[in-house]
Amino acid sequence: MQQGWILVCDDEQEILDFLRAMLESRGFQVDTFAGGAPLLKMLQEQRDAQPDLVLLDVKMPGTDGMEVLRRLRVMQPQLPVVMMSAFATVRGAVDCMKQGAHDYLIKPFFADELFALVDKIIERNRLVTENRSLKAEIRRRFDPDQVIFRSSAFRKAVDLARKVAPSEASVLIQGESGVGKELIASTIHYSSRRNEERFLTINCAALTDTLLESQLFGYIKGAFTGAAANHRGLVEEADGGTLFLDEIGDISAALQAKLLRVLQEKEFIPVGSTKVRKADVRFIAATNKDLEAEVRLGNFREDLFYRLNVVTIKVPPLRERKDDVPPLAQFFIKKYSPRGDQGISSEALSLLVSYHWPGNVRELENVIEMATILAEGDVIDVAHLPVKISEGGPVEFSLPGEQLSLEDVERLYIEQVYRQTGYHKLRTSGILGIARKTLDRKIKQYNITKEQGG
Repeated sequence: MQQGWILVCDDEQEILDFLRAMLESRGFQVDTFAGGAPLLKMLQEQRDAQPDLVLLDVKMPGTDGMEVLRRLRVMQPQLPVVMMSAFATVRGAVDCMKQGAHDYLIKPFFADELFALVDKIIERNRLVTENRSLKAEIRRRFDPDQVIFRSSAFRKAVDLARKVAPSEASVLIQGESGVGKELIASTIHYSSRRNEERFLTINCAALTDTLLESQLFGYIKGAFTGAAANHRGLVEEADGGTLFLDEIGDISAALQAKLLRVLQEKEFIPVGSTKVRKADVRFIAATNKDLEAEVRLGNFREDLFYRLNVVTIKVPPLRERKDDVPPLAQFFIKKYSPRGDQGISSEALSLLVSYHWPGNVRELENVIEMATILAEGDVIDVAHLPVKISEGGPVEFSLPGEQLSLEDVERLYIEQVYRQTGYHKLRTSGILGIARKTLDRKIKQYNITKEQGG
């Protein structure tokens, strides 16, 4: 298995042959050059060439190693270069590093020494590539231009998120659980000047007070039982980036005070330490609570509330933006479908739109994931949806004050259910507990129309 591509440049053929043999025995592809000029020419002609490492001799006739290094830094700034020299001096090594060399090898060197260095560089390259790919995937997933919605209600939240993103203002996102508060937070981060830095999240309600503090601010070795080494907290890890604090309304008064210090002074103290550390972090907080009411009740610090609440974005629940259900459903079908090509029947989609979604987008995602598993064919149908959706839920029913016959009560109940389901016959029959044909017969019998039902 090929491990990587290494270029070796030295004016001694014996060195070139020796290094080629050693490196090829470890599975590397190796190209050798007897001088700096042919190496530079190859890279200039093959501009798409991406070697993993250059082993470069310092002392060579013609274009010497230091000149080659300087030109390589211009041509491919990220290409690791290891300088080799039999004339080892501290000054020489320092000069190489100043010019951008990754490391310095003194001739003659042992094979183990060479392999250890090469393996370390190749592994570093792999991690850099993976990190780059991961960042690209994260940006793609949280691309502000790829947010799935159709409703004007959600557009207001997205537009405000994009508007506030270039600033450094703290943002408070309000909304029920599962509405997409983290999506709005990520939209702010990836539309901001901090988008090249980290976007980290933590659910404050999911952790105990002690664990939350150590996760936020980190701790030093020996701070508590089990603290076997120093640990960086999320505030320090997010330095230069954004930290999203979900369910901020659930943190204790003691932690509120410590968080306020980070917001005001940009400094914090790890658990068990006495040394103050600095961190430049943008905070975005979210809650499903009414923090103003919590402030009035004395459960949340007023000064922290105003620090967090520079800009407020309210995310509406899914039941208030039914236009978003079809595109979200299609998105989740594509995400979870085994082949990515499942469809959904119009009746099933209509039921999804008419459902009240107490769990919001998170519940919709769970429903679609289950439906893609249950659907054996290419189409998700009513039978693949949970009973609570396919049969509907309870509806409000009221009667006028006068005495009514049993037939009149039945007619009024059918009218009200029919109206409250948006004149959806399948849902209406499910709620009434009768067959669809029976409902059609009753509608005809009582001469119920959409206008009359409405």
